[in-house]
Amino acid sequence: MKHPKLHALALGAALAVACTGQALAESQYGYSSTGSGSVTATATVKLSVVVPKLILLKVGSSNGVQDTVSWTTALTIPPTPGTTPTTTANNTVVPWNGTAAPTAATTATGNVVNVSAWTNATSANINCAIGTWVGTGGPANADFEVTTAGSLPHPGGNLGACASTTINSNTLLTGTWTYALTGTPTSWKAGTYTNSVVYTATGV
Repeated sequence: MKHPKLHALALGAALAVACTGQALAESQYGYSSTGSGSVTATATVKLSVVVPKLILLKVGSSNGVQDTVSWTTALTIPPTPGTTPTTTANNTVVPWNGTAAPTAATTATGNVVNVSAWTNATSANINCAIGTWVGTGGPANADFEVTTAGSLPHPGGNLGACASTTINSNTLLTGTWTYALTGTPTSWKAGTYTNSVVYTATGV
């Protein structure tokens, strides 16, 4: 007497073959009833490779601290060669003739930063966004020009025109970004002005 469970399993397998016309397993056979000619049998193995997506961006030093680019403005009182105050003082005599306004010059500190980027994303880009200035009456965003040396371009020629720049896939991009302060310092009000630029690398 056949075991009921074994009989049910055999019947289920037979029905599956009858309905689909092929075995459920990945196996085939070739057959020639005459014993001549060629016969073939094929089987398929699927291949799957998963590569994680990664994007890297470094602007500045590698010590985990945000770099600061700063400028110091010096005012020179005419006539030529002029007097440039260097220490805090009051009621200091100066040979100003009152016919010309002071001139100004800015000195940058840390304005050249190292940059690097890498990604294996199909397409990627870098863009920048500048925040809100602390202090009013100082330079405009467009007064900060940025020039590139190397293979990683800055997203925009100045911080008032941040634009998207492309990152090549699977290519290490490196270089430097140099920040220059333009504009007219003698038109800015006295004070300290601070802001931050956020660079975002996106891979899709």
